[in-house]
Amino acid sequence: MHIVSLEKACYAELRAVGSKAYNLSKMIQHVSYIPKGFVLTSHALHSFLTFNQIEIKAEDSSVIEKKIQSGTFPLALQKEIVSSYANIQGAGVKAVAVRSSSALEDLENASFAGQYETILNVRNREELLTSIKKCWASYFSSVVQAYAEDKEISLSNPQMGVLVQGMVEADVSGVIFSVNPITESEDEVVINVAYGLGEGIVSGGVTPDLFIIHKQTKSIMKELGLKEYKLVSGFTGITKAVTTDKEKNKFSISDETALQLLRLTNQVEQYCQYAVDIEFAIKNEHIYLLQVRPVTTY
Repeated sequence: MHIVSLEKACYAELRAVGSKAYNLSKMIQHVSYIPKGFVLTSHALHSFLTFNQIEIKAEDSSVIEKKIQSGTFPLALQKEIVSSYANIQGAGVKAVAVRSSSALEDLENASFAGQYETILNVRNREELLTSIKKCWASYFSSVVQAYAEDKEISLSNPQMGVLVQGMVEADVSGVIFSVNPITESEDEVVINVAYGLGEGIVSGGVTPDLFIIHKQTKSIMKELGLKEYKLVSGFTGITKAVTTDKEKNKFSISDETALQLLRLTNQVEQYCQYAVDIEFAIKNEHIYLLQVRPVTTY
């Protein structure tokens, strides 16, 4: 099976669809506002490698990276990708985010989070096909290879899914930890949030607003972030936009919205039964859940 819908990804093998898609798929029955999408399984990658005669055990990883990016899709697989893309476009999706989803992410002794490729604001099938190849190629990047070697993890059998999901052109977005990663307090939820797309926060380029909420008392401690810029969707790709003085000098979300995010976090944590790291976006006051993973930072 080369492609599964995001809704059905949780019924596939974890090693086929990867942690990102698998965990998000499990939440669809429990949380509203998860953008529609589909997942290319690791079987799609293996078919691509075979079709392009790429021998991963016989070639240097940098060579494999280049061969993947210059390779061509088997016709049947390309048709399946284009058909799946057309289906979510028919559901009102204008642009997609293309995210690597490896089964090796979020292991107990290692986290590959942030080391694989993510491409945002993909708006046509040519960009989509190129983006999928970039995600696959990132599995063989020098950074991933070095990290895997340091953690004594074998990469000889690629377990890389690719999640293609409707893009939320966020007014604000951010990251939530259901446990305070600094103090390790399980009574506190920590929210980092800023204007625009969340990649600015994840990359460390934007200093977000900080909210720390006590789970029982609902008391909020907050700190204004610099919010140096915001990332927004352009005609193609992502662009940096200036944050105004007014935006910098006020919090990007209200206390009421922060408490809504607390309720979402409690709901997700209760379902998962472990401390969670959540990525979210807010558009027109709707909160979208973009990613759920175990907390690995403390």
